[in-house]
Amino acid sequence: MIQILIVTHGPLAEALKVSAGMFFPQASDITALSLNPQDNPLELKDRIVAEVRKVNEGDGVLIFADLFAGTPCNMTALALTELPDIPIQCLVGVNLPLVMEALGSLNSMDLHALTAHLTQIAADTILDLRAKLEL
Repeated sequence: MIQILIVTHGPLAEALKVSAGMFFPQASDITALSLNPQDNPLELKDRIVAEVRKVNEGDGVLIFADLFAGTPCNMTALALTELPDIPIQCLVGVNLPLVMEALGSLNSMDLHALTAHLTQIAADTILDLRAKLEL
């Protein structure tokens, strides 16, 4: 099964995991890694590498990072270079609807199809409420 890892600044990763768990019990299997102000960025990279190796069951790992060019994203990019034999995809710009869609689609798609699907629907996970409700 594809595994999910979320890497963010501060407690966002854990909050996304907990919130997704309100809808999907299997969210408890998500690995949440946080970068806090006092953390060494290279230690985050080492944690990403260790967690990917730990959770990978052969179908690959989908990593969500919060911000392009932010430290969690940059450390994920470095981690990818250390894990050439593990199928990994990383999507940057995580939000709760994307995590929920990933959880709901894990058993019906392979890693590349899931990544393509999530990328395709990403723009639809952000809405202008007034426009949507025609207010």
